[in-house]
Amino acid sequence: MIVLRRLYLTATNLSWVMLTVFTVILIALSTLAMPWIEPETFNTYGDSFWFTMTTMLTVGYGDFYPVTAAGRLFTILFLYIAGIGLFASFIGKAIESLTVYKRKKEGGELMYQGKNHVVIIDWSHKAENAIREILKRDPKIEVVVIDRLEKAKEIHERIHYVKGNATDGAVLKKANIGLAKAVLIFADDRIEDQILTDGKSLMVATAVERIASDVHTTVEVEREEHIPNFSHINIDKFILSNGTIAKLAVDSILTTDLAV
Repeated sequence: MIVLRRLYLTATNLSWVMLTVFTVILIALSTLAMPWIEPETFNTYGDSFWFTMTTMLTVGYGDFYPVTAAGRLFTILFLYIAGIGLFASFIGKAIESLTVYKRKKEGGELMYQGKNHVVIIDWSHKAENAIREILKRDPKIEVVVIDRLEKAKEIHERIHYVKGNATDGAVLKKANIGLAKAVLIFADDRIEDQILTDGKSLMVATAVERIASDVHTTVEVEREEHIPNFSHINIDKFILSNGTIAKLAVDSILTTDLAV
């Protein structure tokens, strides 16, 4: 029992890559060894592979099994003691990796790898309306939302969340903004002062211009007189805050001249 416990602890402490390598090596070794050790029972490598997998998975159909002392000894040492524990650790690591991936995705920790997507700044009610409009109009385009929330508001295969400050170049690069189709910068409803709200939008737009000057950028402004303050950067369209903001914003990016 002590030996098995040590083997299990050693296996669980291995990295995902090393655990995968050792598992594949053990399966290949057993598949090649059994026909050599006991050719009367295992006539083909296919039969040997079937026996190896059913044994390591503890299924045990019983259609193939070793009958010689050498075959049984090999099975006990390599498949029962080492193989079952190693394969169980492999499955555990796989499940753990999926869990970690899901947690990181929901927490906005993963970099977006796609292109021709729409980047939306701040996960507001207007942003949610815009997302629904985008997904409804284009069945292929994906959306990346940048915000500082601890967890994504919505989990969807075409919605990717990036956690961070949108004025940070590293966060914008994490959203792969250089390969984006368009950027929507909504006025932050959490800020009561309209001057500060438009000031934040200006800072975000400046950061976007610095990282991806060619991306189509639409900015919502609270006050029309603030628009000249954006003159030093390339803004493709300004939208004044109103009830149809989401529809107008989506119209500004999903036009025929921007089609991929």
